[in-house]
Amino acid sequence: MIDRRRAIVLLALLGAVGCKAAPLPTPTPTPTPLSVATEKVSFVTEDGLTLSGTLYLGEGDLAVVLAHQGAGQPNQKSWSAFATLAAWQGYSALAFDFRPDFGGPLDRDVVAAIHFLRARGFARIACFGASMGGTSCLKAALSEELVGIGLIGAPLSTGGGGVSVEPDELARLTIPKLFVTTDNDRFTGITAVVKSMYKQAADPRQFQEYPGTAHGTEIFGTASGDEFRALLLRFLEQLR
Repeated sequence: MIDRRRAIVLLALLGAVGCKAAPLPTPTPTPTPLSVATEKVSFVTEDGLTLSGTLYLGEGDLAVVLAHQGAGQPNQKSWSAFATLAAWQGYSALAFDFRPDFGGPLDRDVVAAIHFLRARGFARIACFGASMGGTSCLKAALSEELVGIGLIGAPLSTGGGGVSVEPDELARLTIPKLFVTTDNDRFTGITAVVKSMYKQAADPRQFQEYPGTAHGTEIFGTASGDEFRALLLRFLEQLR
């Protein structure tokens, strides 16, 4: 089997709400797609909604929920390339679509995804979320046993998504946390909010800022995309 670190280097060589938004950043090429086993799945939320997702099968008992953002590419496809890479590196990943119109308590959707993975036998579950998906991961972590969370361009409140986390709740979370943003996120105020959340969070915590205006998973399509992918994989490795 190819060493994971060597694989990441190889991929790098192959690869190349309610705020006023700036124009979308110009994307750069993403890495060549890999082939992994996948399953189309569905699961039911606490309030009776059926959600659809794709399970990317890796190895071991660690799996990550991938929660998408509400702007740009607002569905599970925004995570599909990374989910494939994560599975190829040995981490199972569940990307899913939030409830229609993103109305209501979106953290219930993340909780349902976590319960689905637990029912499938995964003992260690993490959650990566972009924008409203990150806020929803954060809220879910307050009630569910997770081994770590990654928050990419995520605010403390989703507004219309019905999810809000108080600073003292963030400070109480002692699981590993990764905060990611760009230095000029196209949604006004997001960069400052993510930095503030990092400062308020309890250890263990990590922070990474990339240049540009990309929001959430849009970072995958920028010149920082390979570094961003490698960062997320390193964080998962730390959670094994």
